[in-house]
Amino acid sequence: MAQVVKLKRTSVSGKVPTTSTLELGELAINTYDGKIYFEKDSGTPSIEQIVTTNSTTTGSIELIGSVTASYFIGDGSGITNLPTADVSQVATVTASFDNQSSISVNHNFDSKNILVSVYGINDSQIIPSSVTLTNNNTTTIELSSAQSGYVVVGKGGHIVSGSVSADNISGLENKITDLTSYTEIISGNSTYSIVHNLNEEYPLVQVWNTTTKRQEVPQIIESTSVNDLSITFSGIFVGKVIVKK
Repeated sequence: MAQVVKLKRTSVSGKVPTTSTLELGELAINTYDGKIYFEKDSGTPSIEQIVTTNSTTTGSIELIGSVTASYFIGDGSGITNLPTADVSQVATVTASFDNQSSISVNHNFDSKNILVSVYGINDSQIIPSSVTLTNNNTTTIELSSAQSGYVVVGKGGHIVSGSVSADNISGLENKITDLTSYTEIISGNSTYSIVHNLNEEYPLVQVWNTTTKRQEVPQIIESTSVNDLSITFSGIFVGKVIVKK
């Protein structure tokens, strides 16, 4: 009859061997947790765990070489040393223009679902005579006269790519909205100071009349800082301001 060799083992959940119960070169198995342990001695004895599937490993792991995985869990805040060139999901493009009445911006979003805002050198928003979606990667802006400033083109309906459906990521929609947009109800005045805290000097700004449910164009929209706007109307205005990074 064949002899069966069994390693030191336990079926008690959470039980881990100690350096006094495990000898060098000896393995121990927790059959409940699915973990394998051994003793390491590089001057100071310690118990280490072999990484196995369907288990949780506590402690730091340093891997040299490439790692392939289908997805990661978490918000990505701990990722470091990520090259800028590897971040492919660009949400906005800013292009400057100097003494021009016709501006062509190549945004390369491969989409006509875009948002366009134009600002002068005094940081006030300019309302173009026309905005034409020339093709999926280019938009053409016509001004009433030759001016200088900046054009901001934002990708509408920006999608975060990955192997996990966004519908299955809890709180993702609220998190993205909190980081990229600000909404405020305004009433009772003709001039308003909007603190959006988006850290964006040239954001996209839309104003809606909540009575008529129509979008309206203020007389002046001025970016006073990367976190503040000043909006001036021809008279008392009641409605909603939406600021998008």
